Amino acid sequence: MNSKDYVIPLLVWTLLWLTGCETASFPNEPTLNIYQTPILRLEAGTEVQTKDGLYKAQVDEMWHSDDRYRSMERQLLDSVGTLH
Repeated sequence: MNSKDYVIPLLVWTLLWLTGCETASFPNEPTLNIYQTPILRLEAGTEVQTKDGLYKAQVDEMWHSDDRYRSMERQLLDSVGTLH
């Protein structure tokens, strides 16, 4: 076999490898949307395991998801805008 016999299989393998890397590295946008509860309420003393360690709520807490926070922020800005 001469070197020309290796060119086409090598080219096909390279194209398949690059295509595989692209699809694995860049997932479609809908797959990035995960479900988040709009509000998370923690009672004082509740312990939550996080990737950074154990978190213990010192007081009753209310956490808002990013989507809910942005929605509340838009409502506030809209209401401020109507005052002028």
